Amino acid sequence: MCDERGIHLFSDEVYRGLERDPARTLPHAADLSERALSLNVTSKSLGLPGLRIGWLTCRDRALRARLERAKHYTTICNSAPSEVLARIALKARETILHGNRALIAANLPVFEAFFAEFADDFAWRRPDGGCVAYPRYLGADGVEEFCTRLVEEAGVLLLPASIYRSQLTATPADRFRIGIGRRNPEEGLAAFAEWMRARR
Repeated sequence: MCDERGIHLFSDEVYRGLERDPARTLPHAADLSERALSLNVTSKSLGLPGLRIGWLTCRDRALRARLERAKHYTTICNSAPSEVLARIALKARETILHGNRALIAANLPVFEAFFAEFADDFAWRRPDGGCVAYPRYLGADGVEEFCTRLVEEAGVLLLPASIYRSQLTATPADRFRIGIGRRNPEEGLAAFAEWMRARR
C-alpha cells in the first residue's frame, strides 16, 4: 500500500529478536520495500542502553542521503568505545538474544501470578514479543489516578496511557506500560501487590 501511494513506512524494530517464538519473527520492513525504513538499536533487545548506538536500514538512496546529512549535522561522531562494544554485541547477537528471551520467559510466570491475583483489577495478556506489556486497568478511578497514587504511595512507577497519546489516532485511555525484562522483578511486584491488597 505504501509503495502504491508513494509513502515511506518507518518501522521501529528495536524489540526484534525477543519474540517468545523466534519462528514468528517478522522480516525487516526494509527488506520488503524500497520505501520502508527499519530502525534498530543496541539498547532494547540486546539490553545495552549505555552504548547509545543505533541504525536505520533504507534502500531509498536519496532518502538515505538526506538522513545521513541530518545525522552529520546534529552529531559529530559516535563514541569509539561504544562502537567497538556494539560490534562485539552484534557478533554475539544470537547468544545475547537467547539469554534475554530466557529471562523474559522466566519472568512471565511471576507476572502472570500477580495479574491472576488481581484479575478483577486488570485485564492482562502476555506479550508475544518484546519485554513490555500494556495491561488494561479496570478500576473506576482511571489509569492516570491509579498510576499517580501507586508511585506516590508505594514507590512503584508505571507509565499510564497519557504518555502514549497520539495526534494521529485515538489511543486506549485505560492501559499502562509495565516492563517484564529485568532480573528479579519479585521485589517490585511484591510492593505493588501489598499496595493493591491494602486498597481492598
